[in-house]
Amino acid sequence: MSRRQAATGLATGLALMVAAPIVWWVTTPTPAGETVSTVNAAAAVALASEAPATSAPAAPTSAIAPTSAMAPSEAPVTSGASEPVAPASPNDTAAPNDTAAPDDSAATEPAPAPAPEPATVAEPAPAPAPAPAAPPSRIELPTLGVDTDVVPVGVDDNGLMEIPRDVATVGWYRFGPAPGSTAGSAVLSGHVDDYRQGVGVFGRIGDLGPGDPVRIVDDAGVTREFSVLSREQWSKGDVPLDRIFDRDGGSRLVLITCGGSFNSSSLGYDDNIAITAVPVGQ
Repeated sequence: MSRRQAATGLATGLALMVAAPIVWWVTTPTPAGETVSTVNAAAAVALASEAPATSAPAAPTSAIAPTSAMAPSEAPVTSGASEPVAPASPNDTAAPNDTAAPDDSAATEPAPAPAPEPATVAEPAPAPAPAPAAPPSRIELPTLGVDTDVVPVGVDDNGLMEIPRDVATVGWYRFGPAPGSTAGSAVLSGHVDDYRQGVGVFGRIGDLGPGDPVRIVDDAGVTREFSVLSREQWSKGDVPLDRIFDRDGGSRLVLITCGGSFNSSSLGYDDNIAITAVPVGQ
């Protein structure tokens, strides 16, 4: 190899070494992780100690409306005089001046109309028992325009909750409660983004706030309505796992993803963001 060829090869190698990071920097999408303010964390904490809701409806109380008219307490009195009756035999006598000319103008008053039957109000029908919780199949976040599939997931080799490879799909932790259970936390996780696939389905859940709707459709086709209660962010070492994966306490739904700063060393995010939602009408 000539000196010129060697020099050209070295220059090309150096150029590639310089260019590769530039190309990587130019082609790498901006991390989508959010940093959010914590809202209503105390309310989410309180749910863990709340008594579970019962699925049986309260017994209805019967009600009878008061009647508008009651039957008379005594027989009606007529004011008309009856015709005089002649003695049946000569031995029967009448007192002097005991009879009088009939009063043609006098007439028996008509009997009053019968009192109406007491009105009653039928007992209300018992409320139908809520449908039993079933595995979720879809999630809708109208505020963010999200409507996507939910699949059951478990635990990976590192002991962490699995997340679907597809960034457009949400995972439900199948070893915990299902959304709509009478107690405990139903956990759904999703990607914030991916190097190749782009922004994930939970990339903007930090934009959700109290009152925003969440809808879950289960395998049986039942739609369950939830309302956002709280939004929280912690460093990954401080995530309250016992509360997030709680199987007791009040019924709730927890949506969790990564957030905070992107760590170029670990190629991941430093924090987690969680949205807690509660069943509407409960």
